[in-house]
Amino acid sequence: MVEEWHVATLAEKIPPQALKQRSQIIGKILAARAKGLKMISDFSLQGQWLQIRAKGDDADAFLNLLRQEQGEAPVSRANLERWDTVKGFVAGAGRIGYGVYVDIGIQDPAPKDALYPLHRMRAQLADGEAKSAREILDSNALVDYVPLRMTVTEFQGENISVEMEDEARDRIVSWRKYPFDRVIVVGANRTQAENAVNASGLQSDIVEVESLSLFVQSLVCKIGTDAPGVIAKIGGSLRGMGLKSYRTPTKL
Repeated sequence: MVEEWHVATLAEKIPPQALKQRSQIIGKILAARAKGLKMISDFSLQGQWLQIRAKGDDADAFLNLLRQEQGEAPVSRANLERWDTVKGFVAGAGRIGYGVYVDIGIQDPAPKDALYPLHRMRAQLADGEAKSAREILDSNALVDYVPLRMTVTEFQGENISVEMEDEARDRIVSWRKYPFDRVIVVGANRTQAENAVNASGLQSDIVEVESLSLFVQSLVCKIGTDAPGVIAKIGGSLRGMGLKSYRTPTKL
């Protein structure tokens, strides 16, 4: 009897900047999680989403551990219901005026992004002010591949509408309460970001490297350190990565 592979599509979307290096980094992550387990595993991408397969006595335990840590993508629209909470990634930031699309991992029957409508963006992220989608995205450092927890609010035919889940919204809004600039790094894992900080001599300027996803990091600047200045210094160490500054409202 041939043993079957068990498969899980994790709620992790891999940015293009990370594609060349993903094998080594993801391989290390899987090896660490598989330590002591009786199974073998490998991975692939399904529409840039990380798909893991495993077989062996502990395959289910291994995949369940990864599901708990990273979440799981719905993959099929049939698996999605109104008011479900899903992990999505900003897609096409600033390219439309009536909101922003969020990739929530729908691949079947066809890839389909969900819409975060402008009126909900204004209500949740702009205190109801009549700001444009681009202004709201820029003022909250929401660039492509930034992960967000979203709640499914509506289905209209094939179209899906979402809004930010309350805890996720509170987390983004809380950045404004503190006088810390941030630099969003897209395409680097935590170790790469930390090494870049050290190589650029910014240890005293960055108080924390916060992982938003496997390959999206938030560098939290100390009080008095400006994000654009950090980008100017760190850009050489993170060549090819996406870098976006978040300025505290008092500096805008």
